[in-house]
Amino acid sequence: MAREAAFLSRDAMRALVEEGRLKRVDILLTHSKGSLIGRLIRFGTKSYWNHAALVYVLRDTDKGYQQTFIIESGGEGIDIHNISRFLGSGRRTDVAVLSLEAPWFQEDLQRYIRGLALQEIDAKYDYGMILTLGRWLMRQFVLGFVYGFLRFKPEGLRRVRRPRLARALRVDSYICSGFVQWAYYEGVRGYLKDGGKLAEASLEEVIFNPEVEAEADEETLLSTTPADLAQTPRLTWKYLVKDGAVWEIAHRDQVAAILSGKTKPPRAP
Repeated sequence: MAREAAFLSRDAMRALVEEGRLKRVDILLTHSKGSLIGRLIRFGTKSYWNHAALVYVLRDTDKGYQQTFIIESGGEGIDIHNISRFLGSGRRTDVAVLSLEAPWFQEDLQRYIRGLALQEIDAKYDYGMILTLGRWLMRQFVLGFVYGFLRFKPEGLRRVRRPRLARALRVDSYICSGFVQWAYYEGVRGYLKDGGKLAEASLEEVIFNPEVEAEADEETLLSTTPADLAQTPRLTWKYLVKDGAVWEIAHRDQVAAILSGKTKPPRAP
């Protein structure tokens, strides 16, 4: 029988960052409270989660890194932010930390995936102010309108396909979870092509979207939703921050009880 979820702290930054519990390219899922866009995404995908990001740089005071940073796809493209953006928000944001725990998923491959994700950060600087505004408006349209209607589709079809105009303008910033899936898949594929010593089957182990096949097209990769990342058995649930309380997860079945409030943290002294 799996051990119970362990309550760690009411200080997420200390428990996860300062005490070194995160690893490079861990996946963060977030539930943004008070966000209309977040509500529409959750409504459309029937998921508790509305955003996804990757751990980019780990806190290492010996190397001069005083904080941990994430890389994510947002309103203006690919950006790097302090992880306190989520973990330091108190009760305003719930956060899940998921890891790929395959034995072959070692540090050199993690760095390769991170480097691939970083290459995308320059894309947002290729456009003028007017086009940047147009991309932002298109993103708001997709999030606010398209996601809401996903709820009425069959479960396997609840994902966004970029409108033709969005593709023409390279409006890809709204697909946060698609960026995560793309980085993992293309990172492993690129690593193999560059002579990395991995079994070919490892590429299948980084497919989190049930629609993606062995030879995936970019459009399908980018259609990955936060719900896909939350539901895939290929990722391991490690930590959960709910209403500011930090839990170490022993088994994914414990997540629902914490999110519903059936499992509560101890009373503060």
